[in-house]
Amino acid sequence: MYGLGGSCTRDTNDKLWDAELRFANKSLVQSRGVTFSTMSSSPPTRSTLVHSEDELADNRNSGELMRAHSKKRLLPYSPPDWATGLQGIPNVRIELSTKNTPIQKWHLPGIPDGFEVYIKRDDLTGCSLSGNKARKLEFLLAEALDKGNDTLIGCGQINSNLCRALACAGRELGFNCHLLMRPNAENTGEFPSEGNAAMIQLVGANVHLVPPTATSYERDYLPKMKALSSHLRSHSKMSPYLVPVAGTSPVGLFGPIECFEEMRQQGVLEEFSDLVVTSGGTSAGFCIGNYLTGQKMKLHGMVAFKDTAFFHRQTNDLLHSVGLQDSVHSEDLITMVEGVAGRGYGLSTDEELALRATSRFFSICYSEFLNSSRMLRRTQVYF
Repeated sequence: MYGLGGSCTRDTNDKLWDAELRFANKSLVQSRGVTFSTMSSSPPTRSTLVHSEDELADNRNSGELMRAHSKKRLLPYSPPDWATGLQGIPNVRIELSTKNTPIQKWHLPGIPDGFEVYIKRDDLTGCSLSGNKARKLEFLLAEALDKGNDTLIGCGQINSNLCRALACAGRELGFNCHLLMRPNAENTGEFPSEGNAAMIQLVGANVHLVPPTATSYERDYLPKMKALSSHLRSHSKMSPYLVPVAGTSPVGLFGPIECFEEMRQQGVLEEFSDLVVTSGGTSAGFCIGNYLTGQKMKLHGMVAFKDTAFFHRQTNDLLHSVGLQDSVHSEDLITMVEGVAGRGYGLSTDEELALRATSRFFSICYSEFLNSSRMLRRTQVYF
């Protein structure tokens, strides 16, 4: 099979990484052909990224065939009528997920009388690609296929939903995949063999561990991603495509724009007063949709990390990328809500875990939805 064995390297720039890596289930990892080696502060050598010259050739030939087949799946893209005036509209997309996910009432305990909470079940967009990240990848990976790239480079925390979806979608379409991933601070020496990390291993992605102090995309991740891209181009003759953190980019923005159109067709604008969504590229896409269709809803962005100022800057940058910033600003379109992250990214309290009784499956990364869902009357929660 193409690229069955992935690899894992680590960045030794940080003194926290002096100790040897330990793995919670080494036998399980080894049985899947995943190799682990130490990544120095300079780009890794060729031997750390592939098993042999013969394997490299086999992987390349299999990947070329799979990508050629996948390229036939590319579809011409036309945005919703209300979005045709935007700049930077992608030319193509590729179907990766199930659309028209249902909107269901969420029977949460402790909701006051007169309040109702509904949830859009984007956990049902597909199995390994479930969640709203698949919507962004339909545009990002279509662009990579259309440009003739053969390798994907992404980044995120060790249980990142985007990295899981990127690895699985990349496998499906024939891409080689490299992920720069940051472990949890309390578990710096081990690479998990469960959850998203296990799925990433199963599909053979190459994982490069960065120090737990890496928190800034521009400072900590992007320079390493560019260095890795340069290394792969010069040493392995690969053509990498860089996927930004969370898939947040002018191209990925059209995923949530399309989702907003889907919700509009489901009657959300007429039936609901408020929309709660995580802050970032998804909320920016909803801001654009709500603004261009008449601002019929109040938008609330849950700040899972960083702060309000960061997400307003990010949203304004995305508005500018599609030609809207001169006429509208993030601060006028959405209310950012801090103080909803609980114990932090990927960490849950007992109260949050108790909501499992409602039979709605949330990623462990996003406790802010569980903390914010009681706040609004007749609320649509976008999952």
